[in-house]
This record gives sequence, structure tokens and C-alpha cells, in this order.
Amino acid sequence: MKRPMAVMLVFLSVGIIWGRLAPEGIWLCGVCLAGFIISCLFLWFFRHRILILLPCVFVVGFVLSYNSMNYRNALCDSLAQGAAKSVVFIGKVTDADINNIVLKGDDFGIYGRSDRPVKIVCYINEKFDIGDNVRIEGSLAPLSPKYNPADFDERLYYGTRGIRYKLFCDSSEFISADHGLFYYMYKLRESIGSALDNMYSPENAGILKAMLLGDKKYLSDDIKTIYKNAGIYHILAISGLHISIIAAILMFFFRKPVGNTAVLIMLWGYCVFTGLSPSAVRASFMMSVLIFGRLIGRKYDLLSSLCFSAFVILLINPMYIADCGFLYSYLSVLGIGLFAKDFVKAFEKLFGRKHCVGRFLSASLGSGISAVSITRAVNMWFFYGFSSYDFIINIAVLPFMGILLVCGAASAALYALRIRLCYVFAHIADLILNFYTLAAKTAVKIPGCFVVTGRPAVDFMLLYALFIICLKLCFMYKNKAFGFSAAVFICIGAVVLSLPFKGTEAAFLYVGQGDGIVGRTGGKVFIIDGGGNNRDIEANDEGTYTILPYLNFIGETRVDYVFVSHPDNDHLKGIYEIIGRTDIGTIYMPKAGFDSELYTKTVQKAKDANVDVVYIKDGDKITVDEDTYFECLWPGDDISQIADNENDMSAVLRLNDKYNRFLFVGDISENIEKRLVGKDIAAEVLKVGHHGSEYSSSEIFLKAVSPKLAVISCGRNNIYGFPSGKTIKRLNDRNTAYFVTSESGAIIISSDKGKVRVKKTL
Repeated sequence: MKRPMAVMLVFLSVGIIWGRLAPEGIWLCGVCLAGFIISCLFLWFFRHRILILLPCVFVVGFVLSYNSMNYRNALCDSLAQGAAKSVVFIGKVTDADINNIVLKGDDFGIYGRSDRPVKIVCYINEKFDIGDNVRIEGSLAPLSPKYNPADFDERLYYGTRGIRYKLFCDSSEFISADHGLFYYMYKLRESIGSALDNMYSPENAGILKAMLLGDKKYLSDDIKTIYKNAGIYHILAISGLHISIIAAILMFFFRKPVGNTAVLIMLWGYCVFTGLSPSAVRASFMMSVLIFGRLIGRKYDLLSSLCFSAFVILLINPMYIADCGFLYSYLSVLGIGLFAKDFVKAFEKLFGRKHCVGRFLSASLGSGISAVSITRAVNMWFFYGFSSYDFIINIAVLPFMGILLVCGAASAALYALRIRLCYVFAHIADLILNFYTLAAKTAVKIPGCFVVTGRPAVDFMLLYALFIICLKLCFMYKNKAFGFSAAVFICIGAVVLSLPFKGTEAAFLYVGQGDGIVGRTGGKVFIIDGGGNNRDIEANDEGTYTILPYLNFIGETRVDYVFVSHPDNDHLKGIYEIIGRTDIGTIYMPKAGFDSELYTKTVQKAKDANVDVVYIKDGDKITVDEDTYFECLWPGDDISQIADNENDMSAVLRLNDKYNRFLFVGDISENIEKRLVGKDIAAEVLKVGHHGSEYSSSEIFLKAVSPKLAVISCGRNNIYGFPSGKTIKRLNDRNTAYFVTSESGAIIISSDKGKVRVKKTL
């Protein structure tokens, strides 16, 4: 069998994915039994004895993945679920960041020891070194899942790194130091980082720390966004490019077999030094296979080496199957292995082979297009879009990477030795870094540089996989039919991706203790309130971390209608943030004599961004299309004489489409509800007033609305006790199905041709 590792990797990956999706433990027995039966069948019917391993590999992948996804630690689970308000944990520091440390241990003080050592990320303001034994007291909690579809997945990120719980520190105490190899590596990284800080600007120092040390915490959000949108974010990670350059330099000096061993030791030492990122481990693993193959006289096969390294890494940690860095690194190399030779030959026919310029362009474009041919899908899945000109920008960027890495490392080393020549290397590295940033900033200004697609559906991913398969078959067999099929599949995929959303959809996002609804109807996008928990008006909040990412997630770059119910921070702050950062049609809000600073600044910011602000009142209608419109049911002209507070001045809106109605009531109380009862306020879907307060959603109001579904938006463990048990009882008494964002995460309700569907994020 040719390339058996590729087949085994496929079976292992399928087993891991199945293990991630399996909901019940009974699956474990069923899969193991099925694997045993299939193994027997393979052994009976096929000559290749290696095939008997495939079902076994599948079962191994399933078991490893299932155990990782269903990790249990009885003592930690009990403490994290509130068995104790304050927990003491004694452990050793295994990693340290700016605002947190990672502790490993099993001692929980008076609560005893856990059945096995556990890693915990501890949020702390004090500085500890790797190897320190410390005593931390605070509240233990499980890692948070994704409460919104586009949220940062804390559980996956830390779980991939073997961390299962988090601890919020109240007090800490240093016990002793147990310094080993990792401590000295940590101190060396700090020393190099300090040297870079002294020679470079904060921006360039942060970039070099990411490139040389694998430390991205000093990168600004602006640099991350610019590099990502320009398609050169990969140069900020320790990857195959870095390892290849380092290996080439080392192999130049160490050419004998003994020297190759030294090269391997130094390569893996650098990999450990920079934090063992998936891309660095992959590159080091493949380089090790290359060197070892030379030592034993075997020919190097890139795809076999790639599959072997992925197989080993997934055996060690199956959770990497969903890690963006792991997938991007492996799939980019897979694309090069599958298509590079064919694309390079095609470009050589265009540019010629006689001149070095033609060969350079052919090699650069060929390898660039090969790498992105598969990683396009990864970009769309994790970043909801892709850079259009990335393979072109990389032609200008990549030739200088070797010089940059050498000059950056040399400047840090010479600075440590107090040799003034360091500033010469630093100046060269500065010029290259400034050129990179200028090129990225210029690229993102070009129209269509970053195409927002949203997260693609499964049908698109299948079409994309068929496109890749047909493209490879076209190159293999020189058959135009396969090429035509590839073109058809990618065109159908593009059509599927660009199809407009039909019907009505409202996503009640989890924005903590607040309201934040993003929806689509009649081909238009609307937002009703934007949440907000930070009292600092200019600080990033739900608009940055929830609203904008969700808009990208659904592939929308324009918001046609923004409605503000009232100016409380937990409704308006997110709207204030997104003004000027996304295309907005019109902002609608009630004019009821609000005089808060946030309200005034929002109106002014909208005017500065040339966004129309329209004040609405009872009776106003905003037409979307012939079957869909918004209508304002409150407030009226006499609002100031009736309302007792700003909550009662909330705009009450109803979205009407051809089949269903959605009622959004802001934070109104029972006082205003009684005034609305005499109107037509019936709706199939109700956004419950004031986060489920007992002073809203009265029986008479619920009877008038008669909702089939109700959504309560409130924060986890909020100090107000929302939702109130009385409100829940009133909903239950009317047999109204209800959902709470603090329990279910974002709740997405869609209406299409009379059918209403509910999707919970958790």
C-alpha cells in the first residue's frame, strides 16, 4: 500500500471527530465492538495485513477523543460547581503570562487531594516564575464554553493545552522554588524580550517576540487584525519557514552524521524554548524525519512525513483536531505537497525558466497558491473570510524573512554581549518590519482585500473537498474532465456561499446582563440593542467582542437598521462601539429627554460617522419589504408624564413578517404593559421585558401577547436574581416555551414559511 500513514491518519481523525460528537458513554462499547468486527472482516477478505490496523486506529482515536472531551475530576468538579466559595490550591507554576499563571498539582488544602494531578489557569496580578511552588486562594470555576457562535472558546483553547479549570485569585503565597530547565528557558526568553524592547519600538518588538520566541501576548490588536486581513499573519507564528531557515543555517555548519544529531537536538530545543506550538512541532518533526532519512539512506516523502507527524501529535493530544493553528499548519503543507509541482510548472510556461526572475515568480506563486488552495476553507471556518491577495503579498514579504530572523536574533545576542554592532542588525530588522507593516496596511486599503464570507455551512465544505479532489485528479491524469468538474464544484460552492438569507432570523446574543439582538429579515440586517457591561465608555465591550464578531460569523458587513430601546449601559454601550466600525444605515431611538453621557456621545458619534439618527414614537413604521416591517408601539408623545424612569421610556418594537411576529419590549415595567394591553400586541415570539424581572411580564400582558416562545436575556449569576421565579411561573402557567441566555447561550430563532426553529448555542 502506498503511503499507509495517510490512510491511518484518516481513520484516526474520523475516530477523533466521532469521539468529539458522541453524546453518551454507550457509544464507546458500540464503537469498540464495531471496530473488532470490521478488523476481523478486513483480515478475512483482504491480503494487506496492515488493513487490520485501520479499525483499531479508529477505535483508539475515538477512545482518546471521548476521554478528552469528557474529562472528569471528582474533587475539582465538586469545588468548581460551588461546593466551596473559596478554595486553596497548592501547585507548581508550569507557565506564566501577563495576567495569569498555569499551576499543576493535586493539593486542595483542607479539601484533600484530587485523584490525579490537574492543570489550572490562575488569574492573578502578582508575578511568579516557572518552577515556583505557590499557594493560591480563590474561587475555582470550570472553563467557559462558547456562549455565542463567534465567541472565543475558552474550553477548547485551554483544554487543548491540558488545562481543565480556572481559578480567580484572592490571595497568593510563595512556598519554594524548584527551578529546572524550563525555568532557565523562561528566563532566557525574558532576557531576549527585554533586549528587543530596548532596541525596537513597542510595535516591532512585539512582532519580533512573536517571530523569534513564539510569544504573541505583546502584539497589539491592530497589528493582529492588519496582518490577518492582509494574509501574512502566518509569519508571526513559529512555523516551517522559521524551522527550515534555522535548520539550513545549522546544517551548513554541521554536515557530518554526528552534526546531524546536534542539529536535531538544537531544533527540538528551540521548539521547546518557543512553547511547542503545533506548527513548530510539525515543522521540527518533519525536519527530523528528513534528517533521519538521510542518515539511513531513505528517500524523503513530504506527504508521508506530514501524515506521520500529524498521526503522532493527535495520538498525544487528540484535541488538536479542532485547533486553528494545527489545521492551518498541516493543511498549508498538504496543499504544497499536492499541488506545488503542478502549479510551478504551469507558471514556468507563463514566465519562462531561463531567467531567475521567471523562476522566482513561478516558485513563489506556485507554492503560494498551493498553500492557500486548502487553507481557504480554514480561514473561512475560523476567521469568517479570507484575504484575496495573500499569495501576491507573500511574494514581497517572504524573501526577506531569513534576513529578518537572522538580524533579529543577532541583534538580541549582540545586545546581551554589549557589542554595539547589535544596532546595525537592529536597524536592518527595523527596516524590514516597517516594510512589512506598511505593505500590510496598504494591502488592507485595497477594495476586496479581505472578503467576509461568514462561517460556511457543511454543504459548502463538502463541495470544497470535492473541488480539491477533482483538481488533484486533473493534474495526476491530465484529464480536462476532472478540471471541468473542479470548476463546477467551486462555482456551485461560491453560489451556495453567496445565497441571501431567506425568511426572518433573530439571534438573542449572550451579552451578560443586558440585551443584544442581531437579526436578518427581508434581505436586511437589523440590531436591537447591543449590550454593555463596562462603565468606561471608551473601553472595548460587547460591541467589539460579541456584536461585530457575530456579524462576521453570519457574513454580513452592513447593518441596515439599528434600534436602541433606551440609553442604559447594558443596552446602548455595544451600539456606541460599532458606530464607525461597520457600515450602518439608520439608527432609530426614542426621544424622551434622555441626558446621559453615553446617549449624548452616541448621537454625536453617529453624526460624525454620517449615520442618520431617527427618533421614533408610537405609530411609526419602518418598511423592509412588501411583507415585512417594524412598528413602534411605545413610547407616545406624553411619555414624560407617564413614565417613572428611563426603563419605562423603552421603545417597544414589533417585527412583522408574512408569517410570524417578534415583540421586543426593552425594560418596560408592568405599569407600561397595562397601557399596551389595549393595542394589538400579539406576537409568536416575545423578548421578555427587563431581563425577566418580577415587575415585568404580568399575566394580563402575557395573555394579550400570547407568545409561543419567549426569550429572557440576562447574565450568569447576576446580582439581581434574574430571571425571577415569579416570571418563570407566569410563563409556565401559560405553557409558553422559554429560553434563558445565561443557561442556553445565544438563542437563534428563525421563521421561514410559517415554521419557527430554535437553536441554542450551548
